[in-house]
Amino acid sequence: MPDSHYLISKARAKMLMKYPFFGSLALFLQPREDQSTPSMRTEGFDLIYHDDFVQGLVNTGGISLLMSALVHEVMHAALQHIWRRGTREQELWDMACDYVVNQIVKEQGLKLPSGVFIADRFRGMTADAVYNILRQELPPKSQDEAGKDSGQSGPDKSQQGKKPDGRLLDDHSRWGKNKSGQDESTDSNAEASTWKMRAAQAAQDARQRGLLPVGMLQVIENVLYPKLDWKQALAAFVQPTRSDYTFIPPDRRFDYVFLPEFGSEGLEEVVVAIDTSGSVWRFYKEFISEMVSIVYSYPEFKGYIAHCDAAVQLFQELDADNLPMQFKGGGGTNFRPLFLEIEKRGISPSLMVLLTDGDADLPKDPPNYPVLWVLTGENNPIPHFGTVAYMYLK
Repeated sequence: MPDSHYLISKARAKMLMKYPFFGSLALFLQPREDQSTPSMRTEGFDLIYHDDFVQGLVNTGGISLLMSALVHEVMHAALQHIWRRGTREQELWDMACDYVVNQIVKEQGLKLPSGVFIADRFRGMTADAVYNILRQELPPKSQDEAGKDSGQSGPDKSQQGKKPDGRLLDDHSRWGKNKSGQDESTDSNAEASTWKMRAAQAAQDARQRGLLPVGMLQVIENVLYPKLDWKQALAAFVQPTRSDYTFIPPDRRFDYVFLPEFGSEGLEEVVVAIDTSGSVWRFYKEFISEMVSIVYSYPEFKGYIAHCDAAVQLFQELDADNLPMQFKGGGGTNFRPLFLEIEKRGISPSLMVLLTDGDADLPKDPPNYPVLWVLTGENNPIPHFGTVAYMYLK
């Protein structure tokens, strides 16, 4: 049989003819054999494979099965899975990502090996949404294993914990750290941005030629312009203060979170920060309204309110009886002083909510607490850390 590099080249050539969207993206991955890699994986620019794995795919299912593996790897990069795990549990995140890309492979009519993570109920969902569902379904003691029985509504019992031969479950081994343990966040951000541009260009080219696969436009747009309402996102950070609550399924328009139905929820040590630079003064009433909504939606709210333009203009405790209703600021936009102020005060927020248009100078390194960016529109710059959601203005 021809060597693996030739087989990969042949598979990519066939993809360009039959699946040009995926084929054009596959050309960006440079094949590299690595005997320490048990199957196949990508770190964004190389396609790293074990020769036996490639040969086994072709022996089992021909070039078509190898094409499936290439689509699988390409979509991990195109959908930003390689760079977006953050603090999520790695094996559970890998599982969620595989559910997403395997569904895409299946919908192209390509073969999948037996024993991979696939479930029609996750069709059309993002990896974030699948991850949240899996976390809810897996018992707490089993989350580290990310593969034990999760009950009738969880992943198929026969697939739990398995990494079968020929599977397309990757070894996502790179998460912003190089071999010496130094942070590579800047390089990772550049790589993620590069793949966003590649996915956008490939989608545009395929669409113009009428060759974009059904459903892929929405998938790519979700990566380029994630549409998450901030109130739905905020609910994901809420810590229930009583045990008498249940979870209801999310509104299908918003695919990231489950919403608490009963019980009393509280937000403690939260910093609600408002961008008061000159560029957002037209959103003054909306920002104030959203701030009030946060406080009155959670009766046990405890935290701080901050106003920041190029400097911190206001920082004080916030509760329902102490709501500053006037902006302080109007200058340029630099959020670095705000993060420094929180550090100087010795505050360890459970969450920081920052209402802004997104056009601001930010710290190079993310803080050690979660940040929810509430942006005013989808054309705003996207912060390089935290969760991004949107304020839908009338």
